[in-house]
Amino acid sequence: MSSSTYDQCHMCEDELGDTDDVIITECNHKFHRHCAQKRFDTKHKSDCYVCHKDSAISDALSRVMKTQITKSTKKIDDSSEYMNPDDDYIPALDSENSINTNEKLWECERCSVSNTESIKRCQNCGKLCYSLPSIFRETIDNDECNDSSPTKQFTLVSITPIISTSDTTRGTIKQDLKSSTEYKEQKQSSSTESNIIVYITDLPANIDNDDNLAKLIQNHLENIHKITPISIKCYSELAAGFIYVGDNQTKTCLIDKIKRMVLDSTGDTSIISFNDTLELISYIVIDKTNEKKDVNLPESHEILNRWIDLYHGEKPRSCEQISAQFPNIYRLISTSLDDLLNVMSNRDFLINNLIARVYVGANCSYFEDLPRSTNKEQLERTICISIGITNVESLSLHIELNKQTRNACIIAAGIARKWATKDFLYVNGKPIPIKVNLAFRLLLHPISKLYKDDEILSQKIFRGQAKILERCGDKITLEISSKTIFDECLKFGVLRIGTDSVLKLENYISIMDPEELEIDVETWYENEMIRYKPDIMQFINDLEHPIFRYKWNAQIWLEQFQNIMYSDSITNIDSRHHSNLSSDKIRHLFQMTVMLNTIGVIRKKNYFIKNEQINLNLDPKLKTIIYNHDSLLEHGQTVQLTTTPYTETKVKVINEDCLTVYGNCCKDYKKPLLLNMANATSPGGGYRKGDGAQEENLFRRSDYFRSLDVELDHIYEETSERFVCSSDGQILPLHDYQSMYPIDEYGAIYTSGLTFFRKSEQQGYDYMEQPLENVYSLAIAAYRNPKLDGNMLSPQYSVGMRKKIENLFSIAYNHKHDCLILSALGCGAFRNPPEHVAKIFRSVIEQYAGFFQTIIFAILDDHNTGQQHNPEGNFKSFRNELHDQIFRPILSLNRANTIIGPYRISSDASTINDVTIFDLQPCPLGAKCNKMYDSKHTLKYSHPALCNELCATERCQQTDNLVHMSSFIHRNPCKNGTQCKDIDDEKHSREYEHPSCCPNGANCQDTSNNHEQAYRHLPLCENFRKCPQFQKRVKSHCEQFRHCNPSCKLGNKCIYFHNKQHIENYKHPFPSPCPFTPYHCAFYEKFTTIKSNETIPIDIDQHRLDFAHVCHIGQNCTDKDPLHWEKSIHVPRSICKFGYQCTKLVQEDHLNSYTHSKINDIRFLCTDADKCQKRKDLRHLSTVRHIITFEDSGIVRYFNLNKDIDFVQNQHDNIERVINYIKKEKWETFKSGSIPQ
Repeated sequence: MSSSTYDQCHMCEDELGDTDDVIITECNHKFHRHCAQKRFDTKHKSDCYVCHKDSAISDALSRVMKTQITKSTKKIDDSSEYMNPDDDYIPALDSENSINTNEKLWECERCSVSNTESIKRCQNCGKLCYSLPSIFRETIDNDECNDSSPTKQFTLVSITPIISTSDTTRGTIKQDLKSSTEYKEQKQSSSTESNIIVYITDLPANIDNDDNLAKLIQNHLENIHKITPISIKCYSELAAGFIYVGDNQTKTCLIDKIKRMVLDSTGDTSIISFNDTLELISYIVIDKTNEKKDVNLPESHEILNRWIDLYHGEKPRSCEQISAQFPNIYRLISTSLDDLLNVMSNRDFLINNLIARVYVGANCSYFEDLPRSTNKEQLERTICISIGITNVESLSLHIELNKQTRNACIIAAGIARKWATKDFLYVNGKPIPIKVNLAFRLLLHPISKLYKDDEILSQKIFRGQAKILERCGDKITLEISSKTIFDECLKFGVLRIGTDSVLKLENYISIMDPEELEIDVETWYENEMIRYKPDIMQFINDLEHPIFRYKWNAQIWLEQFQNIMYSDSITNIDSRHHSNLSSDKIRHLFQMTVMLNTIGVIRKKNYFIKNEQINLNLDPKLKTIIYNHDSLLEHGQTVQLTTTPYTETKVKVINEDCLTVYGNCCKDYKKPLLLNMANATSPGGGYRKGDGAQEENLFRRSDYFRSLDVELDHIYEETSERFVCSSDGQILPLHDYQSMYPIDEYGAIYTSGLTFFRKSEQQGYDYMEQPLENVYSLAIAAYRNPKLDGNMLSPQYSVGMRKKIENLFSIAYNHKHDCLILSALGCGAFRNPPEHVAKIFRSVIEQYAGFFQTIIFAILDDHNTGQQHNPEGNFKSFRNELHDQIFRPILSLNRANTIIGPYRISSDASTINDVTIFDLQPCPLGAKCNKMYDSKHTLKYSHPALCNELCATERCQQTDNLVHMSSFIHRNPCKNGTQCKDIDDEKHSREYEHPSCCPNGANCQDTSNNHEQAYRHLPLCENFRKCPQFQKRVKSHCEQFRHCNPSCKLGNKCIYFHNKQHIENYKHPFPSPCPFTPYHCAFYEKFTTIKSNETIPIDIDQHRLDFAHVCHIGQNCTDKDPLHWEKSIHVPRSICKFGYQCTKLVQEDHLNSYTHSKINDIRFLCTDADKCQKRKDLRHLSTVRHIITFEDSGIVRYFNLNKDIDFVQNQHDNIERVINYIKKEKWETFKSGSIPQ
């Protein structure tokens, strides 16, 4: 400690007084001791604040501590004799005898790895270096010895039995340090668990408010994982933050169990990660823009030294150039949030007379093989458009373009990190793929003699990290697995083999004609394919890409594809390249490869099979017709039906590829039609990304994309002719191609002239010896994930599916097809139940009996087999229902209100109605509807025709077939429907039609109105789900009664929302009511004041989503937002009969009791309370209420009316009056006590 001085402390710049506690470093700089200690403890900086001499502060603090301990021990007479051997102690270290004095190293207490003194974190595990002053500070804190008084210091020192001296050996110091560390860890584990930290990484870039982001994370942790953190701090610009948690168990849960968490915000979804350690990546870019000559770029160690010199922080973990192609960009990894926050205040610096800029917390991505005309401005403009930003700051985005290699490097920081979520960049309407890494390939030439592979690969420069990709002439292509070695090879530029051959090492350039190469492991699957994402659009901008020109080898593709079909990794593919790829993604890449080759073949119009060229005669006038809800197939006419085209229709169900079946049918039938089970919203479904359903399979095997995918019209010289069927039945040219999708609910797309030239997936998509030309196909979309009742479609989807299938048959007949090749429509990935769909097909086939010669169902059970909706697959269900069935038409064809094929006979049997795709929405109750004779109902909904069999024979053989009974009318529907009291009366049932029993039986829990009207149900148990016999599973009782909570008849107008028993027993269309609604919910009151253009705070928004509230407007509410009606209760109050003429609009009790126009039912308290000057202002009263006073009330006072009355005195006076009256009238005197006192 220094003597008296009036010098200045270099840290706080205050004077150093006589009584100040001062330290002096070896470099002769003076500081307040508490200033030095604070800097050391909070910033972990031990160098001199002035000259930055290493360890100057820590050494000075150590000397002070040793001196204090020595002085204190002199005051203790043999205190060690009285010490308990089990007591904790803190060993003092002699700062002069540091660990490994000669080598200036410190040993990590976690992993025992030695580190240089300048490194403050272990290079192996990342743990902070241990320091003596920090030990004493934490020990004092843990023992609550923060007081600097002599008593406290004496207590601290008195428990130290061993005092380090100048002759202490390094071994003793090491042991003392270990013991002290153990003491520190014990204390921390028992009393400082509240300071446990967990790091957050991968924070989203779309939320720039750090506080909102922290609240969002906290809400997710509390609501989803039930974890309540102590505090959360986010730094969105760094994409990182940290959480303080209360115990190690919570930390372990976050890091080891949860690991990652989905964060939904502002319509975007991102995934954040929880980590024990932190690595923050920044990029340093040296500006070469204005340099006219080659610049001498700094080395990585120079960057590191300059970094430490400027920002005075921890030494970064590493710094390296990202690529030899971009030598002016360095990737720097640091582990300190504080350091980077300091850097953000000044991101530019000078090094070697060059300007450098730091992009903190940035992402790095690349473009390869850009068009030669591409420039930085074009890329920047397109990037900004893709992430929705007009202009981006230079601190957030840097683009480095290498004109020679036509590659670009994109550094994105801050808000520009949104770029990391993109897969492509669209330049001039063409997609360019974004890549995370550049391929490390070298071209070795000229090869003057034949070298063995080992002679080349064994060269020291490659260090065993090279492999030969191909040989061509005097050139060899190498792939280097290490970026460092790749950069070194380019740096040297030459390779000497032996004593006489000097070969050049250059960046790889393609050296062979792709048309001479096959798509195999070497050219594609092992190296190239897995560098891309599964999407053909990243290749469409460069139709000269080699993948379009390679030859197809079906055997190789099939072997590779089967290797990953049932595994999580790829056999025969280098694990270095696919360690982060799932087997599902690899499968999509293989399917994408097929499509790319298909496009290449279509562009070339030929392919080879065993050196024999097969030419493709593609239809230049490929025809596409759109059928939508406005389309008319055939005009109505006078009844002329006398017979059907065929006497019978045969149905077969076979387990075979649909195209193979179609090819066979072309030999036996005039005009077969193929069903395309289409995607309603995307042409070809997911064929661009390698999905595996039937439509995608058809696209990979043909030129079908020419018909449906308008965006790919430019890749083929002749585009498809597209038409639309109009409302008057004409086929007109389609002008708006965008109207093709989405396909209308009951619409379809008909295509003629398709060419198929590939075999099935099971045959490796091999080429056909003879292409299948002039193929007809009809695209129909099934419902995706429809609602089910047991193993059947719910009534709404059942009726809709039948309408779709009817239109399929109508369009097929309209185009004069005699044979249909169908499949299990919607029973795969769309999860429609195959048994029910097969029965619906049967119902439609019965209707169209005689209109087609043959119908074949070609069904292959694929990867979608064995799901909950089809546990036994699809083939079995259809085969059991339809195989080898023969359907014959009903001979009587002209009965009123019947239907035969597409023709619906009018109710007076005089005409045939128009054949349309859609007239009215099909009634979801079908033939069971009891309102089909209601004129208002029939204006909105269409209903089935009468059963032909019943009309012709007066008897139907399919009364036990639920699908048939709901598809055709048999008797007049009972007007009471499911509520009919005579439903079990045999005579009544013969005369009237009633709904069928619910397929879910006693287990049905659906109490919606549509479902209750569609099905009959067992009686509802009066105890609902609280029934003891139900809870005990008493079979006899459960089979007789239905146990479910019925829907409240009041719906969202329920007035019993605070009745707990009512809410538990009845279903409501709103969530749990807020316990403070309607008048006392602070969240909802604030919500009602937020304007439509304002952002709703997260906590308020979450509350109104979690709980229902009484709508403050009431039954006059005009809000059309579905979310409002889902989350609100609209209590119906009595409407004031006087309306606008009401004279009590200023009376609070009246306004609280009756509904008035333009006055909210729920009015929150006025903030001015009884001081409000607007109590008579109607506009003011329409939104707020006031505490009712007697002066404002129109109600007669009924309490506190007798507060001023003396009842005892009144009784005394009354008795006296009675006695006086008796005396006056001279009555007989009353006995004592006869008058109540």
